[in-house]
Amino acid sequence: MKKRLAALLAAAVLLCGCMPHRRIQTLPAMPYVEEQPDPTPLPTPEPDPVSEDALYGSVRLLNEPTVLVSVYLNDAATGSIWTADAREEARQQVAMAVDWITAEAGRYGVTAELYYDDGGTDSPLCHTYSVRSRLQGGAPSMESDDFLNEMDAVCATLDTDDLRARYGTDRVGFLIFLPVSGTSFTMAHYADDGEDFFYEYSCLYRFDAYADTAEPESPATYAHEILHLFGAPDYYAESGDFFVDEELTAYMENNHPDEIMLSTYTAEGENLYTAIEKELGTLTAYCVGLTDTCPELQLFPQLAAVEPGIFRYEAAPGPQDWIGDGSVAV
Repeated sequence: MKKRLAALLAAAVLLCGCMPHRRIQTLPAMPYVEEQPDPTPLPTPEPDPVSEDALYGSVRLLNEPTVLVSVYLNDAATGSIWTADAREEARQQVAMAVDWITAEAGRYGVTAELYYDDGGTDSPLCHTYSVRSRLQGGAPSMESDDFLNEMDAVCATLDTDDLRARYGTDRVGFLIFLPVSGTSFTMAHYADDGEDFFYEYSCLYRFDAYADTAEPESPATYAHEILHLFGAPDYYAESGDFFVDEELTAYMENNHPDEIMLSTYTAEGENLYTAIEKELGTLTAYCVGLTDTCPELQLFPQLAAVEPGIFRYEAAPGPQDWIGDGSVAV
């Protein structure tokens, strides 16, 4: 395990991985036609109710049964592949992350049901896929729209009725394993996306891009990214979550220095592979649906806009809709 340089530790993207912006679809401008007659006013229709899928996406709250499907990408163009040993190492990291999340949920009186690849032969929760889009990796990782669109399509293919019937739940998230070095990130559904970008997935790189040598991502990073799927925000400096400001970041650093959504590294700036020595704090527990309230709601008025399990690009003023800067959680 290699220590990070102090200057790098101050960089927000280094601390935990990230959740980048979704691709925002822009409609072309409509052509202007002169001297059209005024349209006849039509009665205002009643708005259609917003479906839960449009709010949450494929993963909802941590207190609901959820299936995690592992997809290992092989890049034949560069020869970057997942060997059987590397897949098993990653699977063990996932198991450690899920065990830790389950134990932390238990502290809040919730029995978390997370189904994931158990390593068995022909597991329905483990797949390999030959990726067509070029992988970027690096630090920070900026994968192309072609890659993200391809992953959307892959997730839609794997989310079958048989999978739902087998585990008795419609809640499905995907763990996409990239065989290169990079900064892991999560593509979560935002309420503003409506019916688009329904499938939610975490992109987990084989190696930590900030390590001095080829060093795997840690189980704490896996747990951090999985929690993003359920609605957990980032608390570190320059977080893109609209309600995370300097005051909230300072509060978390002073009162919850071991919060997993603040940093996945040890106090010495190292990855740890034998355990996850972090906490799932009260605000994170609220955001992922483990508790109905938390002390932070009284301390930070902007948290009134937070709906557990639901991400938004921005919100409107008022106790229910606090205005942010329009940015997305990273």
